[in-house]
Amino acid sequence: MISTSATSRLLDTAGTLDLERVRARFPALAPSPDGRRIVHADAPGGTQVTSGVIEAMSAYLRDHNANSHGGFATSAATDTMVEGVRTAVASFLGGWDDGIVFGQNMTTLTWHLSHALDARVSSGDELVVTRLDHDANISPWLHLAKRTGASLRWVDLDPATGRLHLDTLAVSARTRLVAFPAASNALGTVVDPAPFVDAARSVGALTFCDAVHAAPHVPLSQRDDGIDVLACSPYKFFGPHAGVLSADPSLLAELQPDKVRPAPDDGPDRWQTGTATFEAIAGIGAALDHITDVGMDAIGAHEQSLSRRFLDGLSGLAAVTLHGPPNAAERTPTFAVTVRGHSPAQVAAHLADRDIYCWAGHYYALEPMRALGLLHDGGAVRIGFVHYHGATDVDRVLQALADLG
Repeated sequence: MISTSATSRLLDTAGTLDLERVRARFPALAPSPDGRRIVHADAPGGTQVTSGVIEAMSAYLRDHNANSHGGFATSAATDTMVEGVRTAVASFLGGWDDGIVFGQNMTTLTWHLSHALDARVSSGDELVVTRLDHDANISPWLHLAKRTGASLRWVDLDPATGRLHLDTLAVSARTRLVAFPAASNALGTVVDPAPFVDAARSVGALTFCDAVHAAPHVPLSQRDDGIDVLACSPYKFFGPHAGVLSADPSLLAELQPDKVRPAPDDGPDRWQTGTATFEAIAGIGAALDHITDVGMDAIGAHEQSLSRRFLDGLSGLAAVTLHGPPNAAERTPTFAVTVRGHSPAQVAAHLADRDIYCWAGHYYALEPMRALGLLHDGGAVRIGFVHYHGATDVDRVLQALADLG
């Protein structure tokens, strides 16, 4: 697992996160020329990037731009960079150095894996999915079931609490896959992997964890948690648009991915279709350098304080309904809310007019919105904070919501 301790230059004298030093690393967070300060509360849809990420991508294109596995200096530098970032990603996820696959995004990588599982799934088999997931952790398995004649078994969501009904987690001798989220991109609910891993192991099924939303917020320990495959998207943890799949190398070797004939026949490169976006991989490494500098402990403590402040403020807004866990300890600082008398789109537009950027709708989390009864009613407004936000940002959002009455 990646280091959890912050470096001293990012801590203040009280040992807490020095917010201004952190924010100074993100060019997009600087005030505009006319003094406006944007609250980028759209972090669950994609975070801002550090100047280190921008420079790493530019430097790669400027100084080392080449394809891989060539007999010359820039190609060798590319190979060295890729392997170094693989090691950093494996540390961050608690995975395997030789089990890290880079791709366009988590969704594309998950589809790719789902097709490789065709040979392991037959008519009458079962795939377990949850009603808390983003659709990228449902549709690939839904289509796998359709292709093979398998069926889906659902773990239901309690709409009152935003938590999964674990008594609906059921497996059998025909279960081939158990898919679950590390955290909900819609409601912020953090999910304990243990019940899913234990259930899968009891019948010899694979586990697949969508860690896209969890990655910037909570430490991940894939190997220690017994998760076979985990996927995430670096643009959700301060990096560029890209995807990462982390899997047990023995599983990657056993499965047969779709690939062109000359592509490598072993290792994670076997799973990467076509030439990788090397500048994005360089940016991923720089994003992880930043997270290492800050430390996941400091990130967690700071975000918990933001969550408590926001939840306390919401309690005084009678017109605003929170959908999801009411306690900071059970969630990330991502909040789905609705406001009486206003559609989610109207609320998001109202916030945007006040330089607060956030999403309205379902954010591809169809099943959570369906369980909440919001899918066909405009969804909800999603307000998301990360470690570069502060109390002032939280208070601005609360005041803007209060202004709606």
